[in-house]
Amino acid sequence: MVEKLWPFLKAVLIAAVAFVAMLVLTSLPPLSLLELKGLDLLFLLRGSPPPPNEIVVVAIDEPSFAEISKQWPWPRSVHARLIEQLKKAGARVIGFDVLFAERSQATEDNVLERALREAGNVVLVSERAVIDDPLFRHTIRVDPIEPFKEAAAVGITTLPIDPDGTVRRARLLFPDLPSFPFQLVRFFLTPRPSRQPETLPLTGKPGLPPHLLQGFKEVLINHLGPPRTVKTVSYYQALEYEQLLPSGIFTDKVVLVGRSLQAAPEPQRTAPDVFYTPFSLAADGPTPGVEIQATIVSNILDGRFIAELTPAAQLGLLLVLALAGSLILLKLRPLSGLAATLILSGLFLVIAYAMFAREGLWLPIFAGTVQLGLVYGVHLMAQALSAEQERRRILEEAKRALEERVKERTAELNAANQELRDRHQELEQTYQELARAQDQLIQSEKLASLGLLVAGVAHELNNPISFIHGNLDFIGEYVQRLKGIIEAYEAIELPNEPARRQVEALKKRSSLDVILPTLDELIGSCKQGTDRVKKIVMDLRTFSRTDDVGPIMVDLHEGIETTLNLLSREYKDQLAVHRDYGDLPKVECYPGQLNQVFMNLLLNASQAISGKGDVWIKTTSQGQRVTVAIRDNGCGIPERELPKIFDPFFTTKKVGEGMGMGLSIVYGIIEKHRGKIRVTSQVSEGTEFTVELPVRLLGGRGETVRSSNRG
Repeated sequence: MVEKLWPFLKAVLIAAVAFVAMLVLTSLPPLSLLELKGLDLLFLLRGSPPPPNEIVVVAIDEPSFAEISKQWPWPRSVHARLIEQLKKAGARVIGFDVLFAERSQATEDNVLERALREAGNVVLVSERAVIDDPLFRHTIRVDPIEPFKEAAAVGITTLPIDPDGTVRRARLLFPDLPSFPFQLVRFFLTPRPSRQPETLPLTGKPGLPPHLLQGFKEVLINHLGPPRTVKTVSYYQALEYEQLLPSGIFTDKVVLVGRSLQAAPEPQRTAPDVFYTPFSLAADGPTPGVEIQATIVSNILDGRFIAELTPAAQLGLLLVLALAGSLILLKLRPLSGLAATLILSGLFLVIAYAMFAREGLWLPIFAGTVQLGLVYGVHLMAQALSAEQERRRILEEAKRALEERVKERTAELNAANQELRDRHQELEQTYQELARAQDQLIQSEKLASLGLLVAGVAHELNNPISFIHGNLDFIGEYVQRLKGIIEAYEAIELPNEPARRQVEALKKRSSLDVILPTLDELIGSCKQGTDRVKKIVMDLRTFSRTDDVGPIMVDLHEGIETTLNLLSREYKDQLAVHRDYGDLPKVECYPGQLNQVFMNLLLNASQAISGKGDVWIKTTSQGQRVTVAIRDNGCGIPERELPKIFDPFFTTKKVGEGMGMGLSIVYGIIEKHRGKIRVTSQVSEGTEFTVELPVRLLGGRGETVRSSNRG
């Protein structure tokens, strides 16, 4: 039983979900405005019905300003003359959509008051504004001046405006006063127009719907069309109607006088008396307020306002529409369902248009179309969920079948895979060790060759420099002897005057008094130069020890100083070297290799500093181990690169500036000496390398510690 009813229950459930979603969507302000635009669309599709014969609009337009040749506001005697002319022409009721809220000249006011009393069928306008505040609600009504108010009937002309700025509704009765169109209809329907408005009957013609007299509800205006749909004549034509207009044009008519689109506004108004209507989009402009008032008068006389469903009826219609669409889509595929939804939506629009055009009934076309679209969307989601459930069921069955087969092979593959992984890991580790050993061996051979070359060059340079340095002592001694001889000759007085003058001239030409002191300075500078060259040669010989004889006991401070001397040109005027040497014992090592370690670390420190900086060298001794720490205040090393700095060929320098082998060689040399090397660095603060060596080359394997300090 449940299985048979399930399709129907499913359709009802989908309809309910779509109905709730539609209520949520249409309650949003932007989407609620679309429903009003749907009403405007129905008006445009229906077009303009025949204009009403009982109504004529007298427009205060630009041709009237040109003919009357007066600035606004016109003298009220002009309006009095218009009332007399319209009364004479047989107008049944005259409505002035002009607010006379302030007094003008007394004579002009008296003339208009007298015309109003004599006509007895004139209705004036009053404006009403409501100020809504969270704390209070204040209503303001602006009436005509008291004499005019007593001489004529008064009706409120205020029109409610929808959030999109369009006038679609009207209120016929207000708590304190009827509306302007309602007052006009009361005068039009009375058999004796001369009676005062307080005693005018509200009924008397079958065309007036009784429900309009109940409460203060707003009604939907049945707009007749774009501007000038209602019969309209200019103000100046009405003043001379006998010459300018057909006869009988105002006879037994409702005549409304008001401002047209191009006329200037009255001083009392804060906004132009024009409004947007459903036809404004097609008419490309707003409609004068007086024409909207004429449309409302026509609606009251014909009893043909636009009817709308009650909220309950509207919800019921949408629910039925959702249920019908859901039942139709129940057995259809997605594409067929889309076609059925489009056909059903089109049918609903056709029915809505027919009801609007013939019966004046507004059906919610936007909400209905959205409702059908939501039903289709929910059906798609339901079908997608059903297909997904079916797919998951099939996949689950296939998964269980495959799991059984996979379990059988997994055990076999796991053992073989584990064996392959172990062998691969061993081969990878062996390969890396061989590659690193090969790189270090090649570099070590290069360095060894370079050390032999440097040692040979230093030896070859040492011999001639020693000769030069030794000979300079003899040269200095011989020069002193020559100076003594010259001074002895100078002390001898020559008896021959010409010979003495000849000797003096020769001494002057030879600048002997300048040459003798200069010779001493030249010999001294040459001796300083040869001393410096001898020192450089000795440093090169110390730095490039070939280590062929094996490890020896050396003073590490001597190796550091030798390296600093060789690098003095590299960091001259750039680095300040701060030495903090401790009391170190001599260390058994390969001195040439350790000098290479110091050279690489100090070079890295100098290259990490842009501009001027500082390098600190600290040595300490603890038991059978010594420590050398080299710290700089350079750019530092990023934390992510610290684990890789000892890898061969890893470098952060530009292409061509380094091969990335310096620290790798350092690592290999320290490991060969069974020592440790640690690095700590902070970006923009500097880097510190700490080398720890045993005093004797005995003990376990060395290790290299790579770490970063962020504290």
